Amino acid sequence: MISYQEELFKDIEQELSKIFPEHYAEVSSTPEIPLDINYESYKNIQANGNLVLTTCRKNSELVGYTIFIVSPNIHNKGCLTAYEDLYYIRKQHRKGRIGINLFKHAEEVLKQRGVKRIILTTKVHLDNSKLFEYLDYSYFAKLYQKLI
Repeated sequence: MISYQEELFKDIEQELSKIFPEHYAEVSSTPEIPLDINYESYKNIQANGNLVLTTCRKNSELVGYTIFIVSPNIHNKGCLTAYEDLYYIRKQHRKGRIGINLFKHAEEVLKQRGVKRIILTTKVHLDNSKLFEYLDYSYFAKLYQKLI
């Protein structure tokens, strides 16, 4: 059975810490920079009420998550905005509508919190544009990076 819920980072930190390396190995565009999660920052952001973590579980096993940081947009302070930090579904569970349902659940949680705008990103080498377009998101920006 698949379930979708909001959870607290501090409550599932151990479970997340087991999946983060798998997630990083798959999606990182900078593998030369080692994974080094700042768990305290996540917990502090959540303690301030600005972190929204939704999860997907199959028979209580954590199989996917979304993490958003929520704050008023700096250019439109009246627009509470959810900035995607991470999203992931373990490879063996990427079938059916699990990803679609996880994002729809996250949207509902964010909407209940008063969020008016959600900003998502996708990697060039693992492009999820079709999923986001299916969910009615619009393409509006490009991101660039440079290691120095």
